[in-house]
Amino acid sequence: MLIGIIGAGLSGLVAGRRLAKAGHEVIVFEKSNGFGGRMATRYDNTDHDIKFDHGCPHLAGNDPRFKEFIQEMTEKGIVKPWCDGFHFWNGEQILRRHPERSAQQFYYAHGGMNEVGKYLSRWVDVRRNSRVIGFTYLGDKKGKKKPWMINLEDFNVVEVDAIIVATPAVQAYGLIENTQDETVFRSIIKDIDSVTYNPKFSLMLTYEGEAIPEWEGMYCNDNTIHWVGNESSKRDNKGKLTLVCHSKGEFARNHIFESTSDEVIRTEMVLALRKIIGDWAGRFDASQIRRWRYSQPRNYFDYDFVKAGYDNAPVAIVGDYMKGGSLEHAFLSGFELAEYWIHEYANHV
Repeated sequence: MLIGIIGAGLSGLVAGRRLAKAGHEVIVFEKSNGFGGRMATRYDNTDHDIKFDHGCPHLAGNDPRFKEFIQEMTEKGIVKPWCDGFHFWNGEQILRRHPERSAQQFYYAHGGMNEVGKYLSRWVDVRRNSRVIGFTYLGDKKGKKKPWMINLEDFNVVEVDAIIVATPAVQAYGLIENTQDETVFRSIIKDIDSVTYNPKFSLMLTYEGEAIPEWEGMYCNDNTIHWVGNESSKRDNKGKLTLVCHSKGEFARNHIFESTSDEVIRTEMVLALRKIIGDWAGRFDASQIRRWRYSQPRNYFDYDFVKAGYDNAPVAIVGDYMKGGSLEHAFLSGFELAEYWIHEYANHV
């Protein structure tokens, strides 16, 4: 089959790689210029040797299939062991461990978390900066034409045999609404519409001449900041201290997400950071802010993927809102769908 995948996040790339290895032809359409979705890396404004993992800061999981994937990434030199747990700000002091979190091995990507997505993209045809706006079901053409047409924002179209939607639920719902024949999605559209997300602000800070903290990362019992990551514990970053701060979802929701200025967001987050790690946190040399509209699903489906479509024109939806909101859940969603389709369409290779 010729399979079109919408979204080059972990779910889509994992499904695409497994299906391509099984002999299917896979095209991935990604609206941005990057790979990996939330496994994102941003560079310093003036020095691209300085990197920030401003989305998901690490890899960790318990499922044997995901652990096998991490092992593969480790053997390829893409990820390395980081630590077995993170510090915790309890509102008054910094503790060595979060009292409610057990020890677990965490991994980081030395070259940036987006290197994981780049690696997975080797097996498929990724078309970046390609925004999909909807689908058209062409019907059973009995081999003369493909049954699905993917409609792109630039008015180009691509015909495929099958479609995988690997975007946040809100974006998946928008694509379904723009489908010329919504009948195929009628049974799932209400479920997709029910998924909501916490937004998030990621604040990236660079310090010249400050000592590197002893902690790799820190969860925070704070109304503004949820996480502080020490990027300098992953890579040298030209000898500078580099931090990434993630806001609480409530903090992001309570701001007017589109119109609140970066300056206001930065000021409030730095004030909170000074309270947590000290006044020196306000003496940064450079900063950037990334707004994540769909950072963390607030509710999930209780299955690994959603299937729809017709017998010879399948459609599926995968993502991190299947059974949970972690990278592990995103991986397993794409993995399980690929396994199902490899068995179901073994005669369509």
